[in-house]
Amino acid sequence: MENLKNKQDRIYLTGFMGTGKSTAGAYLSRVTSRRVIDTDSLIEKETGMSIAEIFKLHDEAYFRELERSILISTFQLQNVIIATGGGLPCYKDNMKLINANGISVCLMARPDVIISRLSFEKNIRPLLMGEDRIDKLNLLMQKRVYYYISADILVDTSDKSIDEIVKYICAEAGIKK
Repeated sequence: MENLKNKQDRIYLTGFMGTGKSTAGAYLSRVTSRRVIDTDSLIEKETGMSIAEIFKLHDEAYFRELERSILISTFQLQNVIIATGGGLPCYKDNMKLINANGISVCLMARPDVIISRLSFEKNIRPLLMGEDRIDKLNLLMQKRVYYYISADILVDTSDKSIDEIVKYICAEAGIKK
């Protein structure tokens, strides 16, 4: 693996929904004194719509182009943590761009853990609407795993505390806390 020190300005948190990207991003931000940016929040701010509204009014391709535009805008930032949407790395060559412009960290979790975590949210994720949520989740995970595993750092968050996750990321990325 190439030297990650050359890419430390930007840490990209990738992975499936419910794996802990937002939580890890916030904690990592506090520990490293870096600013954290959430790509979904930036899209909502820029469009004035929720992600669900964007999906309802437009289509997934439109949303993915918004994500890509936001991603490209992060390449000029320094000393920042970027929590990406779950599908962002899987669109076009986004994962290749992420790897070229920062340290990529993929947070992973077992499907049962993801479903449990998502059950606490008041809004159902647009891509998991309907009765067969576990089937949709498994199918989406199968489609995305190829992109996720090309990250610089892989972390299974299923049975780890947020402190353990962040310590592992910092150690693997060579970031001093």
